[in-house]
Parts: sequence; structure tokens; C-alpha cells
Amino acid sequence: MRSLQSLFAAGVVACILNSICICTAEEVLPKVDDVIKKAVKRSEVESQNDIDFRQKYYFVSSKLTEIRNADGDLKKSDSRISTNFPPKAVVAPEPEAKIEASPVLRSPKDEQMASTGATKAVGRKFDRNQFQFNDDFLGRYDFKLIGREVTNGYNLLILGFAPKKKKLPESGIKDRVINRVAGRVWVDEREYAIKRCNLHLLESISIVGGIVGEAQKFDYSFDRERTEDGFWYVRESSWHLEGREVIVHRKAEHRETVTELRKGD
Repeated sequence: MRSLQSLFAAGVVACILNSICICTAEEVLPKVDDVIKKAVKRSEVESQNDIDFRQKYYFVSSKLTEIRNADGDLKKSDSRISTNFPPKAVVAPEPEAKIEASPVLRSPKDEQMASTGATKAVGRKFDRNQFQFNDDFLGRYDFKLIGREVTNGYNLLILGFAPKKKKLPESGIKDRVINRVAGRVWVDEREYAIKRCNLHLLESISIVGGIVGEAQKFDYSFDRERTEDGFWYVRESSWHLEGREVIVHRKAEHRETVTELRKGD
């Protein structure tokens, strides 16, 4: 009997301690409004951060875009490699190298389809600069603080976002896309810089009234790193797009990576 009583008492204590731990974990998370305010303040120095990073660091940027038809056949492949030289390290300017990843035979019609319509209008509109915490961005979304995550030494706060349930301003294709995406951002808790972002399109979007095409699926993400001396840079970004261009279904993939990072001489 004493054994059962002891087990029961231990169970009660464990439940109480578990409840205390849960409450404590919830209490240590900051308010979502405070996170957003600090992220907005951080966004004010992002442009200068990018300029200073390029002034101080050598790196190689590799970009690959592939466009396929509904059957997965490659219709166009474009690979570009460029090098950033800090001013002091420049000996002679090097033009951006353009390399066809793989030769693809295509008709003039294929060429036109691959370079216009939903793929060009939607995919190429996106980069990390579209997702800075500014007044325009905040006015379009509702935010929710989901939790905290520790990854590779970064203490990150996870924010979920979705479009506000009201009519949002639209002046072009960029606004039409931004108004219809939802996702998450990971905010560095030390500096409140955006570390990572994942988003997806909530509904299909017609381009030019449906005449040119329709973006049916779109996913976008980027991941940033912080240098030892405090500069943030996009280590990797990618997007995936599926849609219709006139009457042809297309799938497009784009990936950009930064490698060989080192301080300039």
C-alpha cells in the first residue's frame, strides 16, 4: 500500500512540476509585438549591412535556373557564376561568367515560352529584400509567435505569418504575389535579424488576366549566416514555381548559393 501511495504521490509531484515547466516556457517567450518592433529596427540597417559586407568580403555566387515541361523534360537551363571582390582586392574587373549548365535543343517557341509569362513575372520578383520588416510588410500580414529554436548556435524566434483578411493594396504582380503568401520567419534573438524564411503561395494567380499565364504553385526560402565580425549574408536561396504559360505547363527551379567566403586582403 505504501508503495502505491508513494507512486501516486510521485505522479502528482511530476504533474505539478511538468505544469510549472510548461508555464515557465511560455512565460519566457517575448511578446510578438516586441519581436516585430525589434525586427523593424534591425531592418533599418540591412541595406548598409549588405554594402559593408560586399566591401569587406570575397565570395563566389552561383545561380542555376532550370525550366521543365509537364513531363519533366528540360526546356531551358541557365547557370551563372559571379565573384565579389572587395575594393582593396580588385586587380582587374572580371565580367560575370555565364555558363549553360547543359545544352538543350529547343524551338523558337520553346525559347519564348521558357523566358516569359508566369515564370519570369513571379519567380524573378523574389529575393530576401522583399521580406524586410517594414511598415508595408507589417500592414499586409498577421503574425503569431510560434516558439523558439536553437540551431547551429543561433537562438531563433519563429514567427508565423499570413495575409490579413481584408483587401490589400495591389499595384502590380509583386503585390499580387505578396498578398497571397504565408509562411514562417526565423528571427535571431540576439540581433533580431531574419535568419531564415520559408513561404508558399496560398492560391493560384493569373498573369495579365490569364492571357500570358498562371502561377499555380510557388515556394520560396532563404537562409542567412552571420560572419564573426557581425555581417549577415544570404548563404542560400531557392524558389520552385509551377504554372501555365499560355497553354503550356511549366515547372521552374532556381537556386543561388554563396561559397568561398573570406575576408578581402
